[in-house]
Amino acid sequence: MVVANALAHAALALWLAQSVGATIAVAGYRRGLPQPEFPGHEPGVAVILPVRGSGRLVEFLPALRAQVYDCYRIIATVESRQDPAFALLEAEKARPGAPLEIVVAGLAERAGQKVWNQLAALDRLTPDDEIVAFIDADTAPTPLWLPRLVAVLVNSGRPVATGYRWMIPLDARASSCGLAAANNAIAALPRGALPTPLVWGGSVAMRQETLDAIRIGDFWRGAISDDLQMAEALRAAGLFAHAPRQGLLLTPISSSWGQFLEFGMRQYRFVFLHDPKSWATATAVLWAPPICLVLALPVLVSGSIAAWIALALGIGLGETRLRVRRSIERALWPVVAASSDPGRWRAERLMRPVWWMVHALSAAGAPLSRRVDWAGIRYRVDRPQFVVIEAREAPR
Repeated sequence: MVVANALAHAALALWLAQSVGATIAVAGYRRGLPQPEFPGHEPGVAVILPVRGSGRLVEFLPALRAQVYDCYRIIATVESRQDPAFALLEAEKARPGAPLEIVVAGLAERAGQKVWNQLAALDRLTPDDEIVAFIDADTAPTPLWLPRLVAVLVNSGRPVATGYRWMIPLDARASSCGLAAANNAIAALPRGALPTPLVWGGSVAMRQETLDAIRIGDFWRGAISDDLQMAEALRAAGLFAHAPRQGLLLTPISSSWGQFLEFGMRQYRFVFLHDPKSWATATAVLWAPPICLVLALPVLVSGSIAAWIALALGIGLGETRLRVRRSIERALWPVVAASSDPGRWRAERLMRPVWWMVHALSAAGAPLSRRVDWAGIRYRVDRPQFVVIEAREAPR
């Protein structure tokens, strides 16, 4: 009994320590936001936009073409002219905004279609494209997205600038709110505190000479993950990325619980296939709280005052993190925060055990298969640069 009680109290202490660390981290992320960040000068930028299907292009393209930046152009790549995105891109070219070039990449062969599209866009770069940026079409960039990325390269001289998605639910479903909560708990970690090669392919920029130096084409050929392979290229070249705290990029989402699990398993499967140690670390962090709470059940059931105080403190710290994340959203996107449904935050609070467990299950389930379903294509990924396309649906 003594050993069991000691184990239970140790588990509670571990859970509480992890909760304190996470709270300090998100509070550090919030500190000082927002900060004005504009580049000292504006070098020419090529923004590469891989697209498959129409998705949210009608809302996305005008936002991307209205950046507060004078010297940039967009290279949008699709797999074929039959892709519904092609007609939307052609129509958008006639409207005011940044120059837009459309590239037809063709169907991917033994590679991810996104990476295949990006490789085709690289062939269209010119010497005037001093900086190359990448963005995902399912995001909602504000007019400051591009200048904030470029400012990292121009003002500080860092070789790579990257951001991360910040999800906002498009509906009031608990599953959509849960997915946003799980993602934003990661997004609010201060990745820029330490030098790292990790990047997010949905928002990243570097000088063209850096892109050439890391031989990105060699690392992307035959690959399915653009960002994890870019991280590997940076690591091989001894370069580090910088993730400014203002580099978060709004990403609207609508998800069922099944789609939440599917999305999470796909992301963690990429990590498992490319970096098993990082996957193991993330999985351990996600599973530590539920395991610790199960181990602590005996002392909680027995009525231990210390145990119940620890539990109350842990719940209070979770509420604090929620409030800080809400404050981050208000600081970076006041208009979005003002229109945010209060039910979203209530769902995040009340459904925390549920969305946390779905998140943890998606990480744990990542090694169970080497198949990845992504944007209507089924892939088998035997290793990072060995991909087989098993099935393909027409873009929608």
